[in-house]
Amino acid sequence: MDGLLDLYLLGVALGLGVAAGTPGQGREGNRALALALIAAAAVAAALIAVFATGWAIVATIVGVAIGVFSFRHLAPAAVLAAALALALLALVPVVGYLEALAAPLLGERLRRRASGRFAGLRILAKD
Repeated sequence: MDGLLDLYLLGVALGLGVAAGTPGQGREGNRALALALIAAAAVAAALIAVFATGWAIVATIVGVAIGVFSFRHLAPAAVLAAALALALLALVPVVGYLEALAAPLLGERLRRRASGRFAGLRILAKD
């Protein structure tokens, strides 16, 4: 890596990987979206790898893994908006790195909120 441009492009590749992993695995309605996002991230990583640094491919793969495992509990209606927002934010300097750091924390929050019962339904539950 030569300088700041390479570090910036590496952050972009990492952020695009997180955005591509947002649709997750095994969701029926999101398969086409997931394939399109992964293909777009792969093309972007290949372009960055050819013109700047080869580490972009590794960063994108790591970003996809972070995105898949972090956003498993995201509501299906929010997947497209989240993926587009993450992809656009990845173009801002340093934000791609911050996405990779914040995604597991946000995913843990989503997991905790998705697993609990709603307060109004507790009286109907027969434990």
